[in-house]
Amino acid sequence: MAYVGGGAQEEGCIFCKRLRADDDVRSLIVHRDRDAFVIMNLFPYNTGHVMLVPNAHVASPEEADDDALRAVSALRRPTLRALRRALGCDGFNLGLNVGAVAGAGVAAHMHEHVVPRWTGDANFMPILASTMVMPELIPITYAKLRAELRRECTQAPPEAVLVILDGDAGHVLVDAATGRLPRMALVENETVWRRALDATAALGITTTLIDWAGEPRAESTSSIAVTLRAEAGAKPIAGMTWVAVDDEDRMANADRPFMRRAP
Repeated sequence: MAYVGGGAQEEGCIFCKRLRADDDVRSLIVHRDRDAFVIMNLFPYNTGHVMLVPNAHVASPEEADDDALRAVSALRRPTLRALRRALGCDGFNLGLNVGAVAGAGVAAHMHEHVVPRWTGDANFMPILASTMVMPELIPITYAKLRAELRRECTQAPPEAVLVILDGDAGHVLVDAATGRLPRMALVENETVWRRALDATAALGITTTLIDWAGEPRAESTSSIAVTLRAEAGAKPIAGMTWVAVDDEDRMANADRPFMRRAP
């Protein structure tokens, strides 16, 4: 509401500042390429609203060089595929607002909006209450899109890491013998988040996706890891056990970095 009401504005270019930052999860950058990146909108028009942004700070397409324009264009297809797979959307609104007079919120740095649409997604709230209702929290959407764009834009790793927290988020599920976090194999044309829910069910517990757990930067070589929360009182199958999230002595060394991303 502070944004909508015209409150204090962030100084500097928000796109350039987030591109220079190291924590893409906090910045909502879901994919980086050499000349362009994909970032979620903090004030989305609809769930999954992202922007394709050239790395170069230019205000309009006629100011951009060929590499920047090609990079933005090249991200369009994998972004649409990732959104369709992750969110099941029926269509999209695509477009650029060039200049403040055309409605650009950040007029100094060009960006192309990609807004997912679903049949019947319009309702009375925006019309009567000037309020958009989001059916999903941004960290959940981020985790879904980050995983699918990682698979779309580069050769995906063969497996994903699952950080499964108990109902109070005080314990994490690990292999009782090795202390390793559970893994799951990735399957073509099956979304990471849905497969993660099935994989945890095979471990004897019901979970919900809550966040991303992989590396902070959305590089082409980053691993795929997600955080899930189990229902209260969940008891895993034999061979798996709950350990305190700060009990590093009982966890495999290689898995500790994933725990630093767990909320």
